[in-house]
Amino acid sequence: MCSSILLSLLVLAGMTFAAASFAPAGPDLDSLIRSEMAVNHIPGLAACAVRGSELIWHGEYGFARLEDSIQVVDTTVFDLASVSKTATATALMQLCERGVFRLDDDINGSLPFSVRHPGYPSQPITFRMLLTHTSGIADNWPIFLGLQCHGDPQVGLRRFVQGYLVPGGEFYDSSGNFCAWPPGDNYQYSNVAMALAGYLVEATGDSFPIYTRDSLFLPLGMNRTVWYFHDIDTNTMAMPYDYACGSYVRFGHQSLPDVPAGEMKSSATQLGRFLSMMLGWGELDGTRVLDSATVAQMTTIQDPAGVGLAWHHGFVGQHEVWNHTGGWNGMSTWIGFSQAENTGAVVLCNMTGVHGSILGAIAPALLDMVAGIEDRNPPVSGHRPMASIVRDVLFLPETPGCGHRAASLLDTGGRKVSALKPGENDVRSLRPGVYFVQAVSREPSAVNCRKVVVSR
Repeated sequence: MCSSILLSLLVLAGMTFAAASFAPAGPDLDSLIRSEMAVNHIPGLAACAVRGSELIWHGEYGFARLEDSIQVVDTTVFDLASVSKTATATALMQLCERGVFRLDDDINGSLPFSVRHPGYPSQPITFRMLLTHTSGIADNWPIFLGLQCHGDPQVGLRRFVQGYLVPGGEFYDSSGNFCAWPPGDNYQYSNVAMALAGYLVEATGDSFPIYTRDSLFLPLGMNRTVWYFHDIDTNTMAMPYDYACGSYVRFGHQSLPDVPAGEMKSSATQLGRFLSMMLGWGELDGTRVLDSATVAQMTTIQDPAGVGLAWHHGFVGQHEVWNHTGGWNGMSTWIGFSQAENTGAVVLCNMTGVHGSILGAIAPALLDMVAGIEDRNPPVSGHRPMASIVRDVLFLPETPGCGHRAASLLDTGGRKVSALKPGENDVRSLRPGVYFVQAVSREPSAVNCRKVVVSR
């Protein structure tokens, strides 16, 4: 395992935040991001927002490397962890488009070795099962952790997947490497399954990193997006950190051998181009990397998984999105896009376990901003809409005809922290974070609840 160094809390306490914006973020968004970083001890953060093919905003905050006082800039490359899976799925679907295989084909028809669930050897594992986490292949974490190392993986991709999935292999465990149910029956998130999907790109085409570079990254202008540390100057990368007992722990640049599942490295703005391609139904700036029908298929709920092909469906704030998170030692990442609003956003942090902050505050605020939420709800008859992000004052409108008789501000645990009245409510005493406005009408069963983010 990689050695760690401890950094004093004073490093961050005295640091300045560098924020470079393509377009003004506005004081609320900027203040929210800074507040979330301070509360969650996030050393560095890069984010961007896109509308269609246009980069609307990008911002860079804090430090890529605390010990050298190197700030995050728009070219800073972050470890992406599981966000990598979206690119791997895209590469595999390119080959599907070309007729190399069909989604419901047995993967063994494309492999130089045979993969079967030991409990259900007659049940084939298909390409669709790999991309929807229904293959029955499980992540055996003791094996994973034993293969983690500093720098690039010491075990190659084929050696890893073959050794993990083929009886007699050096990493094979018939009980720990597979789920209890047959392939196709249930959903269980699987890094190894997505690593195998990446190896299938290699088995049916060029080497995985070369194929994705030539068929995906370079056509989209993502020239600083790579899979291996040896392909990039690591001095330009964000260093992963954790925070414990008042100090920062530097993890160093670590890796696992499931490269297609979690080892991609890129910047926020380059990932913004990837999202713009998805919003363009496979095309960006006149370059097509996926057919529109393929994008539609990737963003259609697949049964029984309840997910798309690699992409997960859900709501971030009030926005219906296809998205994916990523997390590992010293990294928390998220990308998502709304087809209905033609918008997308990226958030990358070099800190462990801050997805609550990303999904609960920063990502919703970015999507609000790029969708022009306030612009779409202009004041009517002297009433102002209730903002999604508030600072000192929370304005509660009284909607004509609704007859709201009571409203409360709740914390994320559902506890009432303040009573609210129509008009201006002073929230300066509240800790920055996510809250919910609950309004009860004269009809006892009618309750409206809306999320707001209090920032400074």
